[in-house]
Amino acid sequence: MNGLHIEHLTSIVQNEISSLKQLYQQKQYDKSLDKLSSLGIKYPKFRDHPLHNGHMWLESKRIDDGAEGLWRIHDQLYDFSDFVHDHPGGKDWLRLTKGTDITEAFESHHISAVPSTLLPQYLVRDAKVPRNSPFTFNENGFYNLLKRKIYEKLKTLPKTSSDRSKHITDFLLISYIGFAILAAYFRSFAIGGVAGIVLALTAIAAHNFFHQRDNFRMYYFDFTMMRHKEWRISHALSHHLYTNTVYDLEISALEPFLQYLPTEKSLIFRFASWIYSPIVYAFVYIAFYLKAIIQSLILGEKIPLSLLLPFTVLGAMIAFTNESVIFCTIMFFWIIITSSIYFGIVGVNAAHHHPDIFHDGDTPRPKDQMDWGIFQIDAVRDRKDINSSYFLVLTNFGDHTLHHLFPTIDHGYLQYLYPEFFETCQEFGIRYETTTQLELVKGQYRQLAKHKPNPFPPGHIQPT
Repeated sequence: MNGLHIEHLTSIVQNEISSLKQLYQQKQYDKSLDKLSSLGIKYPKFRDHPLHNGHMWLESKRIDDGAEGLWRIHDQLYDFSDFVHDHPGGKDWLRLTKGTDITEAFESHHISAVPSTLLPQYLVRDAKVPRNSPFTFNENGFYNLLKRKIYEKLKTLPKTSSDRSKHITDFLLISYIGFAILAAYFRSFAIGGVAGIVLALTAIAAHNFFHQRDNFRMYYFDFTMMRHKEWRISHALSHHLYTNTVYDLEISALEPFLQYLPTEKSLIFRFASWIYSPIVYAFVYIAFYLKAIIQSLILGEKIPLSLLLPFTVLGAMIAFTNESVIFCTIMFFWIIITSSIYFGIVGVNAAHHHPDIFHDGDTPRPKDQMDWGIFQIDAVRDRKDINSSYFLVLTNFGDHTLHHLFPTIDHGYLQYLYPEFFETCQEFGIRYETTTQLELVKGQYRQLAKHKPNPFPPGHIQPT
């Protein structure tokens, strides 16, 4: 009988996975949803799928980007198949993005002009359809001019500028493991809470490294139960390149519980979310973990070994204390949930959500001002009180505007790039506005409640 039950359950699971595969591959959607983007971006096909994740986001781009199974940069198609394993940044960046438009990633991830000189040897043909993205990278536009200045400035900075980032991040990871063991040893949930906060700080600091070429510190992020490989899609390729748009996975991943785009929404989502949002934050880590497992099952892939990394700390808690496996497991998940809450609070209040910050649906700048760099400034607000300390910058998403503009540059260099940034803003008449952490916290709740788009474009001086 038990064997029959197991066989029956296995059949049910297989049927469910088969159904999910069909949903994953489905390409029909309501075209009226395209109207939700004031930037003219097509509504991603799988944006509202229950298991919406980075791979589904990439599949949406493959449908809409007109890359024809190749790599699209601006209006040309390239075949990098023979270059994937030789890519200096690591093979994942190209392997994941095959069949998509990588214009924004190519432009913002390469500060030097050298990669552009290599493109002709991989050129296949011109693209047949216009780009889905509205952003421009004109040679003498804001972003490319700033990028050339930054490239020259980096030559003058010591290579050791990134050492602080490495030392702080290493120290945080060691501290997390130590606090986790102490929490179990002393049976202290207070120490466990500290361990959770330190884990969140470690993850935020480690995010600096998964933006860069492959390195071992990017795996520090995986101690949270989230995967840096997934975040390279959802954060580096989605959020960083299409900030606060319908293509931003860090907005859609929280929906319908937290809705930041200025669309019609019920009173529950507008105001009750102020109360239940910490509950959403509490399960961010675990939700990403479960999604990774389900995704592997759906796609028929092996479950990644990196998913075991968080549990090495649980193993250390058991090995170095006399506590039971059950108690250590309870303490471990207390640490994970505490960390998830802290990470969520810092993340949503870091730089992007305030009624004065552009969100898709708001009136955008005119098409001739759709420079990608200018758009990033419109979608970000730096916090003066965070930028005043390098430790806070590294562990609280500080220097955020420059980080968005140049995500592959280590945080240790960003503080030296402000003169060139301010100069270029002045040349183009762009207002760089800053705020405080408290104001962004208040603004984040106001953005949740907001349901009417801003009628004026960024940079517009409203009549008094």
